[in-house]
Amino acid sequence: MSPAVPGVVASAIETADAAPEPDAGGPPDAGHPDGPAPAGMITVPAGFFLMGSPVEHGGPEERPMHEVAVAAFDLDDTEVKTRDYAACVTAGACPKTHDDGHFCNAPRVTEGDRADHPVNCVDAHAADAYCTFAGKRLPTEREWEYAARGGAEERRYSWGEADPSSERACYFHIGTCPVASFPPGAFGLHDMSGNVWEWTSSWFGPYPDEARTGTHRVYRGGSWSRRFPKWLSTAMRNRYEPDQWSASIGMRCARSRLPLLCPPDSEPRDGACVRSRGTPQCEPTLLWNGDSCTPGGGPTPKPGISLPGSGAPPEEQPITRARTPENDGDCKAHYAGKPAAYRYSGATFHARNRPLEAAGCTRRDMGSTWTSVCCPQ
Repeated sequence: MSPAVPGVVASAIETADAAPEPDAGGPPDAGHPDGPAPAGMITVPAGFFLMGSPVEHGGPEERPMHEVAVAAFDLDDTEVKTRDYAACVTAGACPKTHDDGHFCNAPRVTEGDRADHPVNCVDAHAADAYCTFAGKRLPTEREWEYAARGGAEERRYSWGEADPSSERACYFHIGTCPVASFPPGAFGLHDMSGNVWEWTSSWFGPYPDEARTGTHRVYRGGSWSRRFPKWLSTAMRNRYEPDQWSASIGMRCARSRLPLLCPPDSEPRDGACVRSRGTPQCEPTLLWNGDSCTPGGGPTPKPGISLPGSGAPPEEQPITRARTPENDGDCKAHYAGKPAAYRYSGATFHARNRPLEAAGCTRRDMGSTWTSVCCPQ
Protein backbone atom coordinates (compact mmCIF):
# COMPACT_ATOMS: atom_id res chain seq x y z
CA MET A 1 0.00 0.00 0.00
CA SER A 2 1.08 3.57 -0.59
CA PRO A 3 2.48 5.48 2.36
CA ALA A 4 0.80 8.54 3.83
CA VAL A 5 1.84 11.80 2.22
CA PRO A 6 3.06 14.64 4.43
CA GLY A 7 1.00 17.82 4.32
CA VAL A 8 3.81 19.73 2.61
CA VAL A 9 2.94 18.09 -0.71
CA ALA A 10 -0.67 19.34 -0.72
CA SER A 11 0.03 22.11 -3.25
CA ALA A 12 1.18 19.61 -5.86
CA ILE A 13 -1.70 17.28 -5.07
CA GLU A 14 -4.44 19.89 -5.34
CA THR A 15 -3.08 21.32 -8.61
CA ALA A 16 -3.61 18.06 -10.53
CA ASP A 17 -7.13 18.24 -11.01
CA ALA A 18 -8.53 -4.38 -13.27
CA ALA A 19 -10.42 -4.33 -16.35
CA PRO A 20 -10.10 -7.55 -18.39
CA GLU A 21 -7.96 -7.67 -21.48
CA PRO A 22 -9.92 -5.92 -24.26
CA ASP A 23 -12.08 -8.24 -26.33
CA ALA A 24 -13.00 -6.45 -29.53
CA GLY A 25 -14.56 -9.56 -31.00
CA GLY A 26 -17.36 -10.04 -28.47
CA PRO A 27 -20.85 -8.58 -28.72
CA PRO A 28 -21.08 -5.15 -27.07
CA ASP A 29 -22.98 -4.79 -23.81
CA ALA A 30 -24.58 -8.25 -23.75
CA GLY A 31 -24.90 -10.88 -21.05
CA HIS A 32 -27.27 -13.50 -19.74
CA PRO A 33 -29.02 -12.43 -16.51
CA ASP A 34 -28.15 -15.71 -14.78
CA GLY A 35 -24.70 -16.36 -16.24
CA PRO A 36 -21.34 -15.68 -14.58
CA ALA A 37 -19.67 -12.30 -14.97
CA PRO A 38 -16.85 -12.13 -17.56
CA ALA A 39 -13.29 -12.35 -16.26
CA GLY A 40 -12.25 -9.16 -14.49
CA MET A 41 -15.85 -8.12 -13.77
CA ILE A 42 -18.18 -8.51 -10.79
CA THR A 43 -21.95 -8.93 -10.97
CA VAL A 44 -23.78 -6.26 -9.00
CA PRO A 45 -27.19 -7.69 -8.02
CA ALA A 46 -30.47 -5.88 -8.65
CA GLY A 47 -31.94 -3.80 -5.86
CA PHE A 48 -33.38 -0.53 -4.53
CA PHE A 49 -31.35 2.18 -2.83
CA LEU A 50 -31.61 5.80 -1.74
CA MET A 51 -29.51 7.95 -4.05
CA GLY A 52 -28.00 11.24 -2.93
CA SER A 53 -27.76 12.92 0.47
CA PRO A 54 -30.46 13.69 3.05
CA VAL A 55 -31.68 17.19 3.84
CA GLU A 56 -28.93 19.45 5.17
CA HIS A 57 -26.17 16.99 4.24
CA GLY A 58 -23.84 16.99 1.26
CA GLY A 59 -23.97 19.56 -1.52
CA PRO A 60 -27.19 20.91 -3.03
CA GLU A 61 -26.59 18.92 -6.21
CA GLU A 62 -26.85 15.72 -4.10
CA ARG A 63 -30.44 16.49 -3.03
CA PRO A 64 -33.21 15.50 -2.76
CA MET A 65 -32.36 11.97 -1.67
CA HIS A 66 -34.59 9.65 -3.70
CA GLU A 67 -35.29 5.98 -4.30
CA VAL A 68 -33.88 4.30 -7.40
CA ALA A 69 -34.37 0.73 -8.66
CA VAL A 70 -31.30 -0.75 -10.36
CA ALA A 71 -31.17 -3.82 -12.60
CA ALA A 72 -28.40 -6.38 -12.16
CA PHE A 73 -25.28 -5.53 -14.17
CA ASP A 74 -21.60 -6.38 -14.40
CA LEU A 75 -18.91 -3.86 -13.45
CA ASP A 76 -15.15 -3.95 -13.87
CA ASP A 77 -13.44 -5.04 -10.66
CA THR A 78 -10.84 -2.27 -11.12
CA GLU A 79 -10.39 0.95 -12.98
CA VAL A 80 -9.14 0.54 -16.55
CA LYS A 81 -5.38 0.11 -16.54
CA THR A 82 -2.99 2.18 -18.62
CA ARG A 83 -1.72 -1.00 -20.35
CA ASP A 84 -5.26 -1.96 -21.43
CA TYR A 85 -6.05 1.48 -22.77
CA ALA A 86 -2.76 1.38 -24.71
CA ALA A 87 -3.99 -1.75 -26.50
CA CYS A 88 -7.05 0.20 -27.65
CA VAL A 89 -4.83 3.00 -28.95
CA THR A 90 -2.65 0.47 -30.81
CA ALA A 91 -5.77 -1.02 -32.38
CA GLY A 92 -6.79 2.42 -33.63
CA ALA A 93 -10.03 2.39 -31.61
CA CYS A 94 -9.03 4.95 -28.94
CA PRO A 95 -7.32 8.35 -29.13
CA LYS A 96 -4.05 8.86 -27.28
CA THR A 97 -4.42 10.23 -23.80
CA HIS A 98 -3.74 13.89 -23.10
CA ASP A 99 -0.52 14.90 -21.41
CA ASP A 100 -0.24 17.67 -18.81
CA GLY A 101 3.17 16.65 -17.61
CA HIS A 102 4.21 14.41 -14.74
CA PHE A 103 0.79 13.20 -13.58
CA CYS A 104 -0.53 11.69 -16.84
CA ASN A 105 0.26 7.97 -16.80
CA ALA A 106 0.26 6.78 -20.42
CA PRO A 107 3.18 8.94 -21.65
CA ARG A 108 5.24 7.87 -18.61
CA VAL A 109 4.78 4.07 -18.81
CA THR A 110 8.38 3.53 -19.95
CA GLU A 111 9.68 5.58 -17.01
CA GLY A 112 8.34 3.32 -14.27
CA ASP A 113 5.58 0.95 -13.33
CA ARG A 114 2.53 2.92 -14.48
CA ALA A 115 1.24 0.18 -16.80
CA ASP A 116 -0.81 -1.16 -13.87
CA HIS A 117 -1.96 2.29 -12.77
CA PRO A 118 -5.38 3.51 -13.92
CA VAL A 119 -5.40 5.29 -17.25
CA ASN A 120 -6.03 9.00 -16.72
CA CYS A 121 -5.99 12.24 -18.72
CA VAL A 122 -8.89 10.95 -20.81
CA ASP A 123 -12.05 12.86 -21.72
CA ALA A 124 -15.52 11.32 -21.84
CA HIS A 125 -15.26 10.56 -25.56
CA ALA A 126 -12.09 8.53 -25.00
CA ALA A 127 -13.72 6.69 -22.08
CA ASP A 128 -16.70 5.81 -24.28
CA ALA A 129 -14.36 4.62 -27.03
CA TYR A 130 -12.43 2.28 -24.72
CA CYS A 131 -15.52 0.68 -23.22
CA THR A 132 -16.98 0.13 -26.69
CA PHE A 133 -13.68 -1.44 -27.79
CA ALA A 134 -13.87 -3.78 -24.80
CA GLY A 135 -17.45 -4.81 -25.68
CA LYS A 136 -18.87 -2.84 -22.75
CA ARG A 137 -20.13 0.63 -21.86
CA LEU A 138 -19.68 3.24 -19.16
CA PRO A 139 -21.92 2.77 -16.10
CA THR A 140 -24.75 5.20 -15.52
CA GLU A 141 -24.47 7.53 -12.55
CA ARG A 142 -27.21 5.54 -10.80
CA GLU A 143 -25.40 2.24 -11.35
CA TRP A 144 -22.12 3.75 -10.17
CA GLU A 145 -23.52 5.10 -6.89
CA TYR A 146 -25.49 1.91 -6.22
CA ALA A 147 -22.34 -0.19 -6.65
CA ALA A 148 -20.16 2.14 -4.57
CA ARG A 149 -22.68 2.27 -1.72
CA GLY A 150 -23.14 -1.47 -1.52
CA GLY A 151 -26.74 -1.05 -2.67
CA ALA A 152 -29.11 -0.80 0.31
CA GLU A 153 -26.12 -0.70 2.72
CA GLU A 154 -25.86 3.02 1.90
CA ARG A 155 -22.13 3.19 2.66
CA ARG A 156 -20.59 6.65 3.03
CA TYR A 157 -17.42 5.41 1.34
CA SER A 158 -16.99 2.19 -0.62
CA TRP A 159 -15.36 0.48 2.39
CA GLY A 160 -17.84 1.76 5.00
CA GLU A 161 -18.25 4.74 7.35
CA ALA A 162 -14.64 5.36 8.42
CA ASP A 163 -12.95 8.40 6.88
CA PRO A 164 -10.37 7.90 4.10
CA SER A 165 -6.79 7.10 5.07
CA SER A 166 -3.61 5.94 3.36
CA GLU A 167 -4.52 2.38 4.42
CA ARG A 168 -7.96 2.46 2.77
CA ALA A 169 -7.55 4.39 -0.48
CA CYS A 170 -5.26 6.20 -2.88
CA TYR A 171 -6.04 9.54 -1.29
CA PHE A 172 -3.99 12.66 -0.49
CA HIS A 173 -1.23 11.14 -2.58
CA ILE A 174 1.24 12.31 -5.21
CA GLY A 175 -0.17 10.73 -8.37
CA THR A 176 -2.16 7.54 -8.90
CA CYS A 177 -1.56 4.14 -7.28
CA PRO A 178 -1.53 0.73 -9.04
CA VAL A 179 -5.12 -0.52 -9.29
CA ALA A 180 -6.30 -2.83 -6.48
CA SER A 181 -3.55 -1.66 -4.10
CA PHE A 182 -6.09 -1.46 -1.29
CA PRO A 183 -8.68 -3.85 0.16
CA PRO A 184 -11.88 -4.14 -1.90
CA GLY A 185 -15.01 -2.26 -0.92
CA ALA A 186 -18.71 -2.85 -1.59
CA PHE A 187 -19.48 -5.91 -3.75
CA GLY A 188 -15.74 -6.71 -3.82
CA LEU A 189 -14.96 -3.75 -6.13
CA HIS A 190 -11.61 -1.96 -5.86
CA ASP A 191 -10.92 1.80 -5.79
CA MET A 192 -14.52 2.97 -6.02
CA SER A 193 -13.45 5.70 -3.58
CA GLY A 194 -10.12 7.27 -4.52
CA ASN A 195 -7.32 6.72 -7.07
CA VAL A 196 -9.07 8.39 -10.04
CA TRP A 197 -12.50 9.88 -10.54
CA GLU A 198 -14.51 7.72 -12.97
CA TRP A 199 -16.51 8.89 -15.96
CA THR A 200 -20.15 7.79 -16.21
CA SER A 201 -22.47 7.82 -19.21
CA SER A 202 -24.89 10.23 -17.48
CA TRP A 203 -25.52 13.90 -18.16
CA PHE A 204 -25.45 16.16 -15.12
CA GLY A 205 -28.87 17.43 -14.04
CA PRO A 206 -30.88 18.11 -10.88
CA TYR A 207 -32.24 15.22 -8.83
CA PRO A 208 -34.49 13.28 -8.72
CA ASP A 209 -34.79 13.07 -12.50
CA GLU A 210 -32.24 11.38 -14.75
CA ALA A 211 -31.15 13.91 -17.39
CA ARG A 212 -31.46 12.71 -21.00
CA THR A 213 -29.38 15.54 -22.47
CA GLY A 214 -27.02 18.15 -21.13
CA THR A 215 -23.72 19.98 -21.44
CA HIS A 216 -21.69 18.23 -18.71
CA ARG A 217 -21.03 14.56 -18.05
CA VAL A 218 -20.89 13.20 -14.50
CA TYR A 219 -17.80 11.59 -13.00
CA ARG A 220 -17.67 9.97 -9.55
CA GLY A 221 -15.50 8.59 -6.76
CA GLY A 222 -12.86 11.13 -5.79
CA SER A 223 -9.18 10.81 -6.58
CA TRP A 224 -5.57 10.70 -5.42
CA SER A 225 -5.41 14.52 -5.56
CA ARG A 226 -8.04 15.15 -2.87
CA ARG A 227 -7.14 15.83 0.77
CA PHE A 228 -10.58 16.38 2.32
CA PRO A 229 -12.70 13.25 3.03
CA LYS A 230 -15.90 14.65 1.49
CA TRP A 231 -14.47 14.24 -2.02
CA LEU A 232 -14.42 10.44 -1.67
CA SER A 233 -18.04 10.22 -0.49
CA THR A 234 -20.19 7.84 -2.52
CA ALA A 235 -22.84 10.58 -2.91
CA MET A 236 -20.41 13.26 -4.16
CA ARG A 237 -21.14 14.37 -7.75
CA ASN A 238 -18.74 16.12 -10.10
CA ARG A 239 -18.95 17.01 -13.77
CA TYR A 240 -17.02 18.20 -16.79
CA GLU A 241 -17.85 19.00 -20.37
CA PRO A 242 -17.28 15.80 -22.40
CA ASP A 243 -14.07 17.06 -24.01
CA GLN A 244 -12.50 18.20 -20.73
CA TRP A 245 -10.01 16.00 -18.91
CA SER A 246 -7.73 15.85 -15.89
CA ALA A 247 -4.90 13.77 -14.48
CA SER A 248 -7.33 12.81 -11.73
CA ILE A 249 -10.02 11.31 -14.03
CA GLY A 250 -10.17 7.80 -15.53
CA MET A 251 -12.90 5.18 -15.86
CA ARG A 252 -14.15 1.63 -15.41
CA CYS A 253 -16.62 -0.14 -17.69
CA ALA A 254 -19.97 -1.87 -17.17
CA ARG A 255 -21.96 -4.52 -19.01
CA SER A 256 -25.74 -5.02 -18.98
CA ARG A 257 -27.24 -8.38 -18.11
CA LEU A 258 -29.93 -8.85 -20.73
CA PRO A 259 -32.85 -9.13 -20.55
CA LEU A 260 -33.02 -6.75 -17.60
CA LEU A 261 -33.34 -8.43 -14.22
CA CYS A 262 -35.12 -5.90 -11.98
CA PRO A 263 -35.52 -6.16 -8.19
CA PRO A 264 -38.81 -7.46 -6.72
CA ASP A 265 -41.64 -4.89 -6.75
CA SER A 266 -40.26 -3.25 -9.89
CA GLU A 267 -40.45 -3.87 -13.62
CA PRO A 268 -38.51 -2.93 -16.77
CA ARG A 269 -39.69 0.26 -18.44
CA ASP A 270 -37.87 2.16 -21.19
CA GLY A 271 -34.65 0.29 -20.51
CA ALA A 272 -34.66 0.87 -16.74
CA CYS A 273 -36.28 -0.55 -13.62
CA VAL A 274 -39.26 1.29 -12.11
CA ARG A 275 -41.11 0.50 -8.87
CA SER A 276 -44.49 -1.08 -9.69
CA ARG A 277 -45.62 -2.30 -6.24
CA GLY A 278 -45.09 -1.52 -2.59
CA THR A 279 -44.22 1.73 -0.82
CA PRO A 280 -41.22 3.78 -2.01
CA GLN A 281 -38.42 4.39 0.47
CA CYS A 282 -37.88 7.90 1.81
CA GLU A 283 -34.83 9.52 3.32
CA PRO A 284 -34.65 9.72 7.13
CA THR A 285 -37.16 12.19 8.67
CA LEU A 286 -39.49 12.02 5.63
CA LEU A 287 -42.50 9.75 5.03
CA TRP A 288 -44.34 8.63 1.89
CA ASN A 289 -47.75 10.33 1.60
CA GLY A 290 -48.95 8.28 -1.38
CA ASP A 291 -47.48 10.73 -3.86
CA SER A 292 -44.09 11.86 -2.60
CA CYS A 293 -41.79 11.94 0.43
CA THR A 294 -42.62 14.84 2.77
CA PRO A 295 -42.08 15.81 6.42
CA GLY A 296 -44.41 13.67 8.50
CA GLY A 297 -46.09 12.36 5.36
CA GLY A 298 -47.92 15.67 4.96
CA PRO A 299 -49.25 17.23 1.75
CA THR A 300 -47.01 17.38 -1.28
CA PRO A 301 -45.59 20.90 -1.76
CA LYS A 302 -47.17 22.89 -4.55
CA PRO A 303 -45.20 23.34 -7.81
CA GLY A 304 -42.40 25.79 -7.34
CA ILE A 305 -42.07 25.04 -3.62
CA SER A 306 -39.24 22.66 -2.73
CA LEU A 307 -38.36 20.85 0.45
CA PRO A 308 -35.57 22.37 2.55
CA GLY A 309 -32.20 21.63 1.02
CA SER A 310 -33.58 20.22 -2.26
CA GLY A 311 -32.59 23.05 -4.58
CA ALA A 312 -30.28 22.69 -7.58
CA PRO A 313 -26.93 24.55 -7.78
CA PRO A 314 -27.49 28.34 -8.15
CA GLU A 315 -27.41 29.97 -11.56
CA GLU A 316 -24.80 32.48 -12.61
CA GLN A 317 -24.12 35.07 -9.89
CA PRO A 318 -21.60 37.88 -9.42
CA ILE A 319 -18.27 36.64 -8.08
CA THR A 320 -17.27 37.98 -4.66
CA ARG A 321 -14.04 37.57 -2.71
CA ALA A 322 -13.87 37.54 1.10
CA ARG A 323 -11.02 37.04 3.55
CA THR A 324 -11.18 33.82 5.64
CA PRO A 325 -8.37 34.15 8.21
CA GLU A 326 -9.55 31.02 10.03
CA ASN A 327 -7.96 29.04 7.17
CA ASP A 328 -4.61 30.89 7.22
CA GLY A 329 -2.99 28.13 9.29
CA ASP A 330 -3.92 25.52 6.72
CA CYS A 331 -2.56 27.70 3.91
CA LYS A 332 0.72 28.28 5.73
CA ALA A 333 1.10 24.55 6.41
CA HIS A 334 0.33 23.32 2.90
CA TYR A 335 0.89 26.09 0.34
CA ALA A 336 4.35 27.64 0.43
CA GLY A 337 4.34 31.37 -0.26
CA LYS A 338 0.54 31.60 -0.12
CA PRO A 339 -0.35 32.16 3.57
CA ALA A 340 -3.55 34.20 3.16
CA ALA A 341 -6.91 32.41 2.83
CA TYR A 342 -9.85 33.78 0.85
CA ARG A 343 -13.19 32.50 -0.39
CA TYR A 344 -14.51 33.23 -3.88
CA SER A 345 -18.29 32.86 -4.07
CA GLY A 346 -20.90 32.94 -6.83
CA ALA A 347 -21.06 32.00 -10.50
CA THR A 348 -19.65 28.62 -11.55
CA PHE A 349 -16.51 26.71 -10.62
CA HIS A 350 -14.87 27.49 -13.96
CA ALA A 351 -15.87 31.17 -13.83
CA ARG A 352 -14.36 31.51 -10.34
CA ASN A 353 -11.10 30.01 -11.55
CA ARG A 354 -10.30 33.02 -13.74
CA PRO A 355 -10.07 35.72 -11.05
CA LEU A 356 -8.45 33.48 -8.44
CA GLU A 357 -5.76 32.35 -10.88
CA ALA A 358 -5.18 35.96 -11.98
CA ALA A 359 -4.57 36.80 -8.32
CA GLY A 360 -1.93 34.04 -8.06
CA CYS A 361 -4.06 31.94 -5.70
CA THR A 362 -4.29 28.13 -5.41
CA ARG A 363 -7.50 26.20 -4.72
CA ARG A 364 -7.59 24.46 -1.32
CA ASP A 365 -11.24 23.32 -1.29
CA MET A 366 -14.50 24.03 -3.08
CA GLY A 367 -18.25 23.56 -3.12
CA SER A 368 -20.93 24.10 -5.73
CA THR A 369 -21.09 27.88 -5.05
CA TRP A 370 -17.68 28.68 -3.52
CA THR A 371 -13.95 28.07 -3.80
CA SER A 372 -11.56 28.34 -0.85
CA VAL A 373 -8.08 29.49 -1.90
CA CYS A 374 -4.64 30.28 -0.55
CA CYS A 375 -3.04 33.46 -1.89
CA PRO A 376 0.15 35.52 -1.57
CA GLN A 377 -0.02 38.30 1.00
